[in-house]
Amino acid sequence: MDKIKEALISKINLTDKEAQVFLFLIINGESTVASISAALKLTLEESEQELFDLLEKGLILELSGKYQTFHPKFSIINAYRRHCQKMGIEFKKNLQIDSLASSLERMQESARTK
Repeated sequence: MDKIKEALISKINLTDKEAQVFLFLIINGESTVASISAALKLTLEESEQELFDLLEKGLILELSGKYQTFHPKFSIINAYRRHCQKMGIEFKKNLQIDSLASSLERMQESARTK
């Protein structure tokens, strides 16, 4: 999981806390700010800020006070596209991004079938 977190940080420019929150949502699914805060030992304010930033980056959505990821492949490719636009880099197929998305899909599937 550390390799996936590092890839989220280096490939799509997430902060360490954003990566932690995103991975928490991948593994646990729909969650409230309070449950995220408790599990990751963050203040409510920190969790709210990280969630806001993830929303802005197009990685998650909020429905009725609960947060969840989009499908991992969509989330990662969307975040990578936004990162490329922000950095002025041409957006094109990236095997490392595809591999990261596939790893997240497997992680999500594994967590949800336990």
